[in-house]
Amino acid sequence: MVQFIAVGDTGSGFKEQYKVAESMHNLCLMKSINSILLLGDNIYNKGVSSVNDNKFQTKFEIPYQKINKVFHVLLGNHDYGNDFHAKGNENFQIEYSKLSKKWSMPHKYYSIKRGPCEIFFLDTNFEFMSESVIMKQFHIMLHKIKSSVAKWNIVCGHHTWRSVGGHGNAERRFEVFMDDLLKAGARVDLYMCGHDHCKNIIVKQNPYRAKQKIHILVIGTGGKFYPKHLFNLNNMKENESGLLFHSPNLGVCHIDATKKRIKLTCYNEKVQEEFSYDIL
Repeated sequence: MVQFIAVGDTGSGFKEQYKVAESMHNLCLMKSINSILLLGDNIYNKGVSSVNDNKFQTKFEIPYQKINKVFHVLLGNHDYGNDFHAKGNENFQIEYSKLSKKWSMPHKYYSIKRGPCEIFFLDTNFEFMSESVIMKQFHIMLHKIKSSVAKWNIVCGHHTWRSVGGHGNAERRFEVFMDDLLKAGARVDLYMCGHDHCKNIIVKQNPYRAKQKIHILVIGTGGKFYPKHLFNLNNMKENESGLLFHSPNLGVCHIDATKKRIKLTCYNEKVQEEFSYDIL
């Protein structure tokens, strides 16, 4: 058995981030949390300019100073600089792993094994990559996923695969990337992301395995509110996807994984349970 907290889009430095951080601290007191999974946009608005940038303090260390857990981190578009002319900002977040006891991002994409789970962290910021760089990641991560002997394969990225939020379903290159993973035989039990500042739990049919459902968790609610008018339920018509839960509230998801099931429980920033679901 292993327990995590998952959340994305945290690094605003706003009061909303502090509210969610306090809720995470309270969950850590209530639950036997192993570590925290940060799903990108760790530092708004353009990442950091050096490994010593003070935003590491104001948008990570200080908000989470009460939480003595390792944070496993991946890159979002704002961590690159959110600008097609910004280059190299993301590398400082990798280097920061050497300076912080909490922050862990050994590479742009990597995997960890915890309990019955193997967790695969992607870099889904394809707009900043050449095709050869995208394909290098594809082949490395495909090999890792297909080599997994874990009960549960959890894939994490920043960008949405399916979502009823404003960003909606995956852009074409990421859609092809994920579809090619499935076509090549990669087993994905759960995909988790941020990018849309809402909570979704979605079930998607694996088009290459008739009996396999893939669960999707959107949890980009760690640092900013989101305009409620941006939500679009019609997104679920694509590729036999179904929405089980949606919330615009701030908060996190608690993940409790055993060899028999993964339990997803979404909380708001007051640590009030909003929805719970078992993946069997």
